[in-house]
Amino acid sequence: MRVNSTLIISLAFVLATTASKADTLVYIVNGSQQFGTMNVATGAFQQIGLAQPEPGSFGLAATPNGSLVTFAYSSNLYSINPATGAPTLVGPTGLDDCATVSSPCGPTSAATLGSLAGKVYATDFQNSLYTVNPLTGVATLIGPTGIPVIPYVPGSLNPDGTINFYDEAIFGAEGKLYETFDAFVFDLTSFSIVSTVVDPALYEIDPLTGVATLVGATDLGIGAVAGVNGTYYAFNDLTGQISSLDLTKGSTSFISNFDPAAGVIQGAVPVPTPEPSSLALFGTGLLGLGALARGKLLRMRDQ
Repeated sequence: MRVNSTLIISLAFVLATTASKADTLVYIVNGSQQFGTMNVATGAFQQIGLAQPEPGSFGLAATPNGSLVTFAYSSNLYSINPATGAPTLVGPTGLDDCATVSSPCGPTSAATLGSLAGKVYATDFQNSLYTVNPLTGVATLIGPTGIPVIPYVPGSLNPDGTINFYDEAIFGAEGKLYETFDAFVFDLTSFSIVSTVVDPALYEIDPLTGVATLVGATDLGIGAVAGVNGTYYAFNDLTGQISSLDLTKGSTSFISNFDPAAGVIQGAVPVPTPEPSSLALFGTGLLGLGALARGKLLRMRDQ
């Protein structure tokens, strides 16, 4: 039996880099119904699987069983297999449909979702807070946050041809629940902001009551936030940039531009790092190969 030293070196390299690679990756969903990974250090995007079956993907949350969940514009909840990108309909949340021009798009339409400590939280157009059952899809009202409501039907056109948008991200960080929110009017001809209707801000939300406390002003255009290794990365869809977000102030610091192919990022969660037990098992196998090689060399010397 011959042990290839190149193989051992290659395995050692994989062992050393597996965790570090995961430390720079997040899963994202975007407005083009795509799912994939993004490197927060470089902005590189890699799509996983095909486009989601229903229009829209708003928010992304991790569940205890390892799957991810997201909203469609219809307010249906979908789970996503992170390895393949394959979506599975979980069920209706009970929130209002806002998928088409004929949809009611009522005040309890789904706005976004995120997770904290294994629980999935969501907001509606009134910025009320809900818990969402990741197994059934059913949303249960906690209460109003006090954050400004979405002041119009998102994506609706004004008589002058401008369009109404909002940005919202809800996410868990350091045992607390946070949200960023803003609303603005956009000119599709000049590709510029006409007016800011709701100033962008970062809030901390009490997950038991839903009541939000203002942390501070932040950047306009944040569509998603995800924490990796203690740093919280904000994805700005207006500038196409990734910035670190200061949870004590709301201020941001530029890190990188992200790949335009990622489109409008509407949800993000960190890619889990390998469990220590998995790395230990891998390392044990590597040590075994090394011992086998040393044993072979000793036998050759004795002959």
